[in-house]
Amino acid sequence: MKLFYTVTSPIARKCRIIARELNLIDKIEEVITTTRSEDALIMKNNPNGMVPTLETDEGFNIVESMAICNYLEKQSKNKEFVPQDEKKYWQIYALDSIASQTLESIVSRARERIYKPEEFHYPDGIKHEQGRAERTLDLLEKEAPDYANTFNKLHVTIGLCGLVLDNVFPHEEWKNNRPNLTNLYESFMKRNSFIQTIIKKD
Repeated sequence: MKLFYTVTSPIARKCRIIARELNLIDKIEEVITTTRSEDALIMKNNPNGMVPTLETDEGFNIVESMAICNYLEKQSKNKEFVPQDEKKYWQIYALDSIASQTLESIVSRARERIYKPEEFHYPDGIKHEQGRAERTLDLLEKEAPDYANTFNKLHVTIGLCGLVLDNVFPHEEWKNNRPNLTNLYESFMKRNSFIQTIIKKD
């Protein structure tokens, strides 16, 4: 398998972390690419020019992070990471689908803050996206007793949400009144899968 990613994409990093948690990384070639260019390497596998993209051993190209993670779960024998009880599996799947939408929202907002001149920022849109994140984090804090004592893809998504918020929006203080998510986040950053995917600076 080949996993195409950019070093700055938290959403692609989710797939890289999960591949390690599933003990599949030895079966995957990680390929760094660029995006937003017609001659980018990714264009051969994904005409949308977006990461992450997974080229499977069967020759398929899967181009959406949740779909990639689900495919990887199917390839793994790690039963600890993937809930085996069907009801629990779908509970985690449902919560991760909400958290994944929020991660995409936070990343989009971060990209705008970093790359777009402030005079072109849209305050009402920013406020709306902040509200989405707040509501989702409150939901995940409330539901935490049902999943906090395990580790699965939901934890990875939450951890990456927290990471982007800490790095780009520290003034939002997302950890306030969310002790469960704070503990989960701090544990996440100690995992080998997280450490191994940190951007290496020259």
